[in-house]
Amino acid sequence: MFRNTTAALDLGAGRDDSDPGPSSARPTVIQGDLTIIGDLLTDGHIEVEGRVIGNVNGRTVTVGHGGQVEGSILAESAAILGAVAGPVQANSVTIGKSAKVVGNIFHNELTIEPGAYHEGRRPWRPQIDRKPIFKQ
Repeated sequence: MFRNTTAALDLGAGRDDSDPGPSSARPTVIQGDLTIIGDLLTDGHIEVEGRVIGNVNGRTVTVGHGGQVEGSILAESAAILGAVAGPVQANSVTIGKSAKVVGNIFHNELTIEPGAYHEGRRPWRPQIDRKPIFKQ
């Protein structure tokens, strides 16, 4: 029986020097039929359309309409359209009208569309540094 209590997927691993960097790289998409159990870490963009049971750390993070994250989100900017159960930390956070967020939102700039559900606090922070949320 295989049991993994801590899993980390470094989505930036294996890049060569010819890679132009995260600003022009394609996003990493967790498709709707995929469930990931473990933490995600990248210097690029992550789009969650499926389910992640773990922490998500990316330069930008989008949780799509059908996406679910059960863990923390740490990013420079985050857009939540689906469901998040855990804290969100980003300088710029947008919570769409279809979103359901249960957890505190630490932000510098916050937009919540009418109809969005949020249960938790929304403490303002002057600057959020995106540091790894788990050891590599």
